[in-house]
Amino acid sequence: MAAALYPVSGTAEVVFQYLKDRSPFDDTEVRRELLRRLNEIDGIELAEAKLDLRPSFPLQVFAGHVEEIGAALEWFVHTAALELAQRA
Repeated sequence: MAAALYPVSGTAEVVFQYLKDRSPFDDTEVRRELLRRLNEIDGIELAEAKLDLRPSFPLQVFAGHVEEIGAALEWFVHTAALELAQRA
């Protein structure tokens, strides 16, 4: 999973900290691409300096940008699945 959701605090964390130990996201450029895709969405501004951490953004962004967030997560799943298929 690329994110952790915290309804009480109203935030979503992108868990780069854990992704950096899992292929293909152990490659900084792949994590940077996920960051880029997320930062294209209004309301999400994740600092590149946090590519090894757990930056967050407001959950309310989901309300107005379901399709864009879905597209970024679809890319995430596709990238992970492609890596698994290449190992097989």
